[in-house]
Amino acid sequence: MSIENKHMIGIVILNYENWQDTYRCIRSINSNPPLENFQIILVDNASKSVPKYNLEEFINTYHVIFIRNKKNFGYNAGNNVGIKKAQELGCSFILISNNDVLFKKNTIQVLCDFLKSNPEVGIVGPKIFDREGCVQKSNLCRKTGMKEKYLVRTRANIIFKKEYETYFGFDRNYDEIFQVYAVLGCCFMMSKSCADAVTPLDEYPFLYEEELILGIKMEQKNFVTIYNPNAVIEHLHGASTKSVKAFSFAHNVRSEIYYCRKYLNAGKISIYPLYWYRVCLYLGRCVKYSDFRKGWRFFRKLTKEELELISSNKKITIT
Repeated sequence: MSIENKHMIGIVILNYENWQDTYRCIRSINSNPPLENFQIILVDNASKSVPKYNLEEFINTYHVIFIRNKKNFGYNAGNNVGIKKAQELGCSFILISNNDVLFKKNTIQVLCDFLKSNPEVGIVGPKIFDREGCVQKSNLCRKTGMKEKYLVRTRANIIFKKEYETYFGFDRNYDEIFQVYAVLGCCFMMSKSCADAVTPLDEYPFLYEEELILGIKMEQKNFVTIYNPNAVIEHLHGASTKSVKAFSFAHNVRSEIYYCRKYLNAGKISIYPLYWYRVCLYLGRCVKYSDFRKGWRFFRKLTKEELELISSNKKITIT
């Protein structure tokens, strides 16, 4: 692909271990390319395995820029490598995609055209179907404060159904375009001006809370985020973490503590009940899964270190 077109799209795909998903993802882009020039930037987050197919031949066939990180510093850190490369190439639009995503006809061009026509919009995300063909209704329709952490992101959502529905937009028509606080991180496109303003992404979380943090940054920089169902993808969900569920859970809790203390200015009194709720969930999984039992010490060490960073004199923050 030519890299001289002023409207070139940089497509950043992050790979970790699941080379077959990456293969399918890139082939889906090749089968459903945008009208604009585009450049696929594949970033491998220090995978220990190698693909069963000829990687060099694949890269050459699909004109992929391949970057292999020497160490895995996490999701945002890996994406930052690809975003930086896209910026260096002068891309006008940057598409961030999980490798377990399949692109449908016109999806990438629809996202690009929307950003072209709406300069106040910094990020646009597509309609997402899961592997069963169901629409994933999981846009974040408002900021995630401590109130949402307790009422929506715990099993309390069974009681607080209205909070739960409005938070994820279950009360919205997912066949219509609407503004959101943040789209799902598995696939979205950002304009150059937005990328310049909100990146590099916060690399402190290894996994999770990325959408919540990006939503706050978008708000701070006065960019709008839009869900556009005219663009469609299929998401296979969690393929890169399904074999390391205990590890992922531990980082999920660590990232949650970090988000609450750093972005919500929450203190111990606000965070500790939420943390112990997560501990109970972890212990519950220990009964059924051996990897959770084996990972208990790692979980406690990782989350304890994060808890120790909370200032003891913080007040309760419910926003």
